[in-house]
Amino acid sequence: MKWAFASYIALLLEQGQIEDFDYVFGPSYKGISLATLTCEGLNELYGMDKRYMYDRKEEKEYGDLSADRVIVGAAYFKPGQRILVVDDTITTGTTKVETIEKLKLLGNHKVVGVIIAVDRQEKMGDTVKIEERGAVQYLEEVLGLKVFSVQNIKTIYNLIKDSLDPEIRSMWADYYNRYGTEKLE
Repeated sequence: MKWAFASYIALLLEQGQIEDFDYVFGPSYKGISLATLTCEGLNELYGMDKRYMYDRKEEKEYGDLSADRVIVGAAYFKPGQRILVVDDTITTGTTKVETIEKLKLLGNHKVVGVIIAVDRQEKMGDTVKIEERGAVQYLEEVLGLKVFSVQNIKTIYNLIKDSLDPEIRSMWADYYNRYGTEKLE
């Protein structure tokens, strides 16, 4: 995974689709290992030295509370630095919105982009209230973030659909007809 993220990020930098950055941020919990592996991959493959940060689900209530209370690595952050957010998947976008809110604790900063392993291409909301806009659309249109995915559900589905049992294939299509930003055939 570290090589996939590192290579994709290097490509986006080379193409000018994202600005250079100082930190890789991974939302807890899965994003933590992705942030560390991304930094390791960027260093091993491209000689880039980047720091990583991640958030805590619960505020730290013990020890030195002056730094890293909510965001581990915040003690090293300097105003004006740039952050790249990495995570495994995006469904409703709730975790990414919460992440952007938590990053405000750092003060002056810029999020240069959000890199996702798999975009599930789903609408925001829940089973009762389904919104028209998808999570990626919300992040881009409302929060002004650049979102990039290594892969998306429609491409994955198209790769495997012929090997799926017809009943399972129908379940996928029904689900995405209701909750998806993309329709599956």
